[in-house]
Amino acid sequence: MSSALDEACKKVDDLILEVGKSMGDSVPKLRVDPDDPWVEIWNPPKAVYKERCEATGYLMTKPFERNNPMPGQFNETCDYIVKLLKPVIKPKDGAKPKGGEGGGGKKKEKKEKPAGKLAQPAADEDPVVKARLAIGKVIEVSHVENSDKLYCCQVQVGPEETRQVITGLRKFVPEDELKNRMVLTILNLKVAKLAGQTSEAMILATEAEVDGNMSVKLVNVPEGAAVGDVVTAEGVPPGAAGYPKECKSKFWDAVKEKLKVVGGVAMYGDKKLTCAAGACVADPSVPDGSSIK
Repeated sequence: MSSALDEACKKVDDLILEVGKSMGDSVPKLRVDPDDPWVEIWNPPKAVYKERCEATGYLMTKPFERNNPMPGQFNETCDYIVKLLKPVIKPKDGAKPKGGEGGGGKKKEKKEKPAGKLAQPAADEDPVVKARLAIGKVIEVSHVENSDKLYCCQVQVGPEETRQVITGLRKFVPEDELKNRMVLTILNLKVAKLAGQTSEAMILATEAEVDGNMSVKLVNVPEGAAVGDVVTAEGVPPGAAGYPKECKSKFWDAVKEKLKVVGGVAMYGDKKLTCAAGACVADPSVPDGSSIK
């Protein structure tokens, strides 16, 4: 490859010289553009050199001579040629190259992410391991101003942790039935704004169309369940990295697709949603196949 490349480059160089000789003095000497990064800014390595055509003023760059290491390296990687050509690639529309005038600025070094952060979950892990499901208790309920659909709930999700939840249960669950109720929640969805109020979690409920009307019922948690109890899909091992701070919507959407009521039990696919006290179940009136959202 090296000999063929040398031969091709020599032909190009010879052609430039031949054109220059034939044109004679009719071609004016070319002046070097002071903004040309090849000339003013880039300091080429020893293996790369330039030669000015005396007849045309053409500045020939000769990086392809026999003593140049590029042809040998070209077989292995294109990094060399990328570095070689980068200084002469001028931005469109007269924009300045990155790094200052002429692209001569120092390349920014990539900062390594600090060690100690949770590792990324394996690609083959079930998305349900990213959803932090837990038992909570609704301790306060109020109406959201200017809305006939929303409740503003204060939900205790741990011994010393309370989350505000804005939920659309107002048309389906009476206020006195919701207050002091143990509920199934997801705690690591992205914080949302609903009707100008911050919602820091979600209360899960079953949804089904019954006699042409939408029926929404709270998921029943097992007797003896405590605030903060973790809820998992039975038999699914926990994620290697623990629960992420935020369960991204694409993962939660994948989880919701498989949350159904089967035989009166809240299921994720063919696995029960369970905590230390047992399985979560649906209201007896909820038909099989109802979704859980």
